[in-house]
Amino acid sequence: MAESAGCVVKKTELSGKTVQELRALAKAAGLKNYSALKKTRLVDLLAASGSGNARSKAPARRTGKPAGAKKKPPGATKARATKASGKPARATKARRKPDSERAGGLDSHVGRGLSPRTRRAFSIYSTPGEQRIKASKYHLGVQEAPDIDDGFMFPETHGEDLIALMVRDPYWLFAYWEFSPDLNDQLLNRLGEETLRNSRLVLRVYDVTGVDAENPVGYHDIDIAPGARDWYINVTHVESDYCIDIGLILPDGSFLVIARSNRVSLPPIGPSAEVDEQWVTLESLGEIYSLTERGPTSGSGGWGSGGWGQG
Repeated sequence: MAESAGCVVKKTELSGKTVQELRALAKAAGLKNYSALKKTRLVDLLAASGSGNARSKAPARRTGKPAGAKKKPPGATKARATKASGKPARATKARRKPDSERAGGLDSHVGRGLSPRTRRAFSIYSTPGEQRIKASKYHLGVQEAPDIDDGFMFPETHGEDLIALMVRDPYWLFAYWEFSPDLNDQLLNRLGEETLRNSRLVLRVYDVTGVDAENPVGYHDIDIAPGARDWYINVTHVESDYCIDIGLILPDGSFLVIARSNRVSLPPIGPSAEVDEQWVTLESLGEIYSLTERGPTSGSGGWGSGGWGQG
């Protein structure tokens, strides 16, 4: 009964204080979750805790340790502290696993030939044996670099005097040629230095529609620069057949052939009038192949790769 009376007296004393004063008492008493309570609840909380006596001294600041906790001995080890708290004293850095372990146990000699992405893909298999079976078809082994001759150079010519002719479109032809390295010496011995120096290197374009190159419908000459290796040619007659000689026009007007090209036919202008489907058979391909002419042929004489007139 006396205890009850003391509680009533204490509540009576607390009820005479303001909310701010009650919260200050609760804070000094180390209570929690009091900031949102109303005055009546604060009075009940302080009375129940026995800390609401205004005449009592404010409790000491909480240190986070029990009142009867013993002070840690100076010589206590980390292992003892770990055992008492249940947590490790300091987190240790995780050991980095090798690639074979991170990929699920792939053998090092197998994993060396695979990319990291492929190794991760095989980590879904539970045992290294399964991984070796699945990854074996991707293992390329040790790749040896081929021996490369750094001093290799492609030859300027193939040692022949030749010219080739191709069709670009219904209005243009394209020709390219090459000469043997000893052509210049041959021409010097045959014509002499003065005659060779006064000669012109030309492309003679023949219209051979319905005839051969020995009896052309007509021709025209194109002067080319010494050292040139190819030329675009604008035709004079469309839908016709052409071939070309490359050679020298000598000072007396005669023409010395160095090489003769293959024969080509210009395609018609515009779309074809044939719309019916025609399927090519193996027999017809054989006939077409048998009717095609030979490739570029060499003519008489020749021309040096460095340009004529250079001994």
